[in-house]
Amino acid sequence: MYRIEALEMIPVSLRLKQTFKTAHSTTKNRPLTLVKLTVSHSDTGKKTIGLGEIQSFADFSYTLENQSASREIVNTMINPVIQNATFESPQKFAEKLERLTPFGSFAKAGVEMAAWDAVGKLTNRSLAQMIGGTRQRVPVGTVLDLNADISDIKRAIDKGYQRIKMKIDAQSLDKQKLIARLNQFPNQQFSLDANSSFSAQTAEFFNQLPENVAFIEQPFSENDFVNHAFLQKNTPHFLSLDESINSLDDINTMIALHAAKAITIKQAKIGGITAALKAIQLASRAGIKPWIGGMLSSNLGRAVDLAMASLPNITFAGDISESSHYFEHDITVETFEITEGLMTVPTQNGLGVTLDDSFDVL
Repeated sequence: MYRIEALEMIPVSLRLKQTFKTAHSTTKNRPLTLVKLTVSHSDTGKKTIGLGEIQSFADFSYTLENQSASREIVNTMINPVIQNATFESPQKFAEKLERLTPFGSFAKAGVEMAAWDAVGKLTNRSLAQMIGGTRQRVPVGTVLDLNADISDIKRAIDKGYQRIKMKIDAQSLDKQKLIARLNQFPNQQFSLDANSSFSAQTAEFFNQLPENVAFIEQPFSENDFVNHAFLQKNTPHFLSLDESINSLDDINTMIALHAAKAITIKQAKIGGITAALKAIQLASRAGIKPWIGGMLSSNLGRAVDLAMASLPNITFAGDISESSHYFEHDITVETFEITEGLMTVPTQNGLGVTLDDSFDVL
């Protein structure tokens, strides 16, 4: 049995090397909230601090929960209830959080992440071991924003990324230029992320895409399962839903309507690691290909993503760029690097990373 002794939140800001532009917004600094959860083990008397990360964004352009809302949910709804609370496992702790509120996915995920880290440290197990990961190294991809040019693609290929995701915006897209770029690298796997910027009237373009496009991510708006289903039925390319997936109920809707053949799994967005594990099982049983998406997270989130990517049912290379890709300075001592298109899954206890205290506190 484990007991929550204390919870602390630390708002931080990570400075990007260059602005990151999507159809949603432009990001110059990435705000995150670190969670420090002090947990004790009733059997051994040992105590440790688990680390978590709240990955909501500064504004509401991506979801209806931003950093300020996440912290308010932790302060007013989660922390008062879990103080001195006991739990048998991270999964049981996740159930406790879910019973508190159906909302606040990012807030709950950050606190739950810290619980997984603490339990791993107290039981001498890595996160990958605890969730059933089977691979020591996993294939990874990277993400290029709307400002990316041909030299950025070449650098990503030279780095060895197995999949390159290109952000696109229906309002500014030069379709023929994009197709020409994709055809220039026929042996490189790409995916396109529309971030809900297309409509049913502008979607015919997708049928012109070459075969090296593995999937198209979120063409239409968050609630438009019907048009996603129609497009999936009428295009040879896989669709993958992201913004549409905010809960397990959304996955059931996606399955029932045959809205996509792939799904972007973001543990922070659907309530945490436990919910993500359920989502992967649910999608896999329905014949839908799950893969691990990214959230412009720090190395804490990257460590979790690598553990999730080590699961046997994960299909495509995840959005898990190496540590030096986005930020001038990350928040952990450890760094993650790509070698021959693969990244090593952390094997140390818990998440497998330790804080570098020189990060910028908000």
